[in-house]
Parts: sequence; structure tokens; C-alpha cells
Amino acid sequence: MNHIGPYLLNRIRAREGDVEIWEGQDTVTGTPVLIYRPLAEAPPALRIQGILPWQGREEDAWVAGLPFGAVPLGERRDEVTPEELTAWSRRLLAALLEMRALELQHGRIDPERIWVKGEEAWLEGVGLPVPARTADEAALVEALREVAADTWPGWTFHRVLEELAEGGIELRQAAEYLADPKLIADLADEEEPPAASEAPEEMSSGTVRVLQRPASPRAGAPAEDGAVDAASAEDEATGSEAEKEESAPQSTPLFAPEAEEPSPQPPTSRPALKVAEEPEPHEERRPTDPSRVVRIDEVSEPAFEVIEPGGAVTERRQFVRAGLLGLIVLLVAGAVWWAARPKPATGAEGYPVEFRVEPADGRAELVLLGVPEGSGLTVGRVLAIIPGKVYFDVPGVYRIQIRAEGYLPQEKLLTVPPSARTVTVRLGP
Repeated sequence: MNHIGPYLLNRIRAREGDVEIWEGQDTVTGTPVLIYRPLAEAPPALRIQGILPWQGREEDAWVAGLPFGAVPLGERRDEVTPEELTAWSRRLLAALLEMRALELQHGRIDPERIWVKGEEAWLEGVGLPVPARTADEAALVEALREVAADTWPGWTFHRVLEELAEGGIELRQAAEYLADPKLIADLADEEEPPAASEAPEEMSSGTVRVLQRPASPRAGAPAEDGAVDAASAEDEATGSEAEKEESAPQSTPLFAPEAEEPSPQPPTSRPALKVAEEPEPHEERRPTDPSRVVRIDEVSEPAFEVIEPGGAVTERRQFVRAGLLGLIVLLVAGAVWWAARPKPATGAEGYPVEFRVEPADGRAELVLLGVPEGSGLTVGRVLAIIPGKVYFDVPGVYRIQIRAEGYLPQEKLLTVPPSARTVTVRLGP
């Protein structure tokens, strides 16, 4: 196996010109890493959210740390949900914005250069001294579309990223659209031209003529009040003017007078409304007879004394006391149950795992590096000397390290309880 300092090189992932990209592991902490070699200069000191940070330089290689459980984006092909697409896009677009502010360009983005875990995403290889092949925005959109497959057309923001790839919107605008989904409606309004407004049919027929004017009230009718008399006078004047206009000879075309009068005069209709509405209040208004006024005097004191029986207060207090006493009993019973509950299995009462060592006369130490949630075992100490039976307190995945004299430490992930009855540890180079 290849080693660079404390890092174990497992396999080559890709090549960028003369630079080889290796998958590796830190033999001290067990952390997965990416190794880039050979590179003469030191890696840049970048602190950008959404990219894999450089841990440093070891001999002629750059080292970038990988989060536990992160996988390349290409391995999620046809298994992407719209929620994951949205979260990844927001994180990666924000990273591209920070890179642009620092005048950095990746230039070789593809599904194998993006690592994801849950709704988090990281871009690896930022700052490598290699020539760029494609624009970052278009390459990122193409990588997400390739992995999303059938999920892409139904995704809410697919049109935003397509516009970004085609150059229709800027990178910052795309990030704002993803941050505020309400802005997508504005993007749709910009793409669709406004429809031509249609004129209402009523306005297309030309001039509207008044066929009949409202009739004026009779001159001999008795007036109910001053307002009715004034309205009648206005109606008579209007009626006489209308008769004069009708009796005058028409020496001009039929539509000439209508062109001078754009609409019926509102005063002719207003008096009629007043005549119809005014009588109601006048009919209801009658003089008030002072002798029929009814006066109600408020009595300041009640006519009889209200006495609350003392028995009701006593019963209420007894009820409150009984409730408090019941609550105290329940709390005491709960405390007794909690103290007497069975303790979780530890030591020899846990989950036994049988370890064997090859060669048969070999002996090794088993060190805990990571425990599952709920375990009470201490991380970083020697749990047992194998071969033999080792007990674990809770089921789950444990990260262990096997140390043997004369051999390099080995790190393993152990699932408890294991699928096999025994776990065999082979000591060798």
C-alpha cells in the first residue's frame, strides 16, 4: 500500500493533467481524505462554505478532508428529491459567488467533483493549478440536471438554473431566486408578453341615445315640503326646455345635437330621486308628546341582599386540596419508578462479540475510536485484548482500531451485533 505521512492511499479517482487524485484515509483518526499529487507549491488558504477545505501539504501532495458519509454526486443518479436539489443548489451557488469575489474558478465541475451528504454539498478541488475547461455555472447546472434525471422537469427551480446556464440571468440573480421562491413569478412575467387588451363590446357600438326623458310632476300637485317644491320647479323648467328643443325645426343632421350632448344631464334624474326618498322620513317624523315621556331611574342599591353560602367556598377549597394531594402522590410514584427502573446492560451483560486473531499466537489491543448514540463506553481507551470475547453495551456501528506490536494500526467499522458469529483479525503487512 502507498503511504504519504500518516495518510494511506487507497485508489486513484481521477487525473487532472499531471495531477493524480487519490482516495485516502488518515490512519490516526480514520478520517477519509482526498490526496492530490504531485504539487510543488503550498495549497491556498480558503475558507468558503460549500467547498472541501485544504488540510495542508504532506511531501509533494495536497490533502483535503472529506466529511464522514459523504459520497460523490454521481452515485445519487435517479435518487434525488426536489428538496435535496434545492438545498444543494443554494449551497453551491453561494460557493460560486464567494469564489467569483476572490477571482477563483474551478473550470472542471462534473458529478464526480461534487460530494453530498443529506442536504449538504461540497465542491472539491478549488484552487488546483490546472487549466479550466468549462464555465462553472453551465457545468454545475449540467451536473445537477444529469443526476436529477426525471426529477428535473417537475422541480420548481429548474427554469431558473436553465436561464443561468443560457446566460439569461446573472449568478447573483439565480441565488436570489432560490432564496425567495416568490420571485419566480416575476421571472415568468418577464418571459410572457402582455396580452392585448380587448375593448368592451358596449363601447364599440357608437353613440348611445336617450330615448325618453323622465316625466315632470304635475304643476297642480300639492307639495309636501320645501325640497319637493324646489324639485318640481326644476322639473318644470327642464320639461319646458325639452319641449322647446323638440318643437324647434331640425335644420341640422340627426346626430349633430347628440354630438354636442355627450351624456344625459344628471339634474333631470336627481329631483326624481329626491321626491321618491324624501317622503319616508317626513311621514315617520311626528311631534313628540312631552306628557308621554317615560323616564327610567337607575337604582344604585339592589332591592334585596345576596348572601353566598359558606358551604360552597369550603367545598371548593377541599376540591383544590384533593387535587394537589393526588398530584403529589403521582410525582412520588414516578420518582420511585424511575429509581427502580432496570439499568442498561453494561460489561458482561451487553452484546458479546467473539474476536479471533491470525496467526493463532498473535495478540492485539482493541481501541475504541467512535461509538453509536446512547453508548456509555469511553472513546480513545483500550476496550479489550483479543483474541477473546468483547462486550458492547448498545447495538450500532463502532469505529475501532486494532493495534499489534510490529504491525501498523488498522481501523475498522464494526456493526454490533455482527452478521457472523466471530470476527477474524488478520495481522499482516
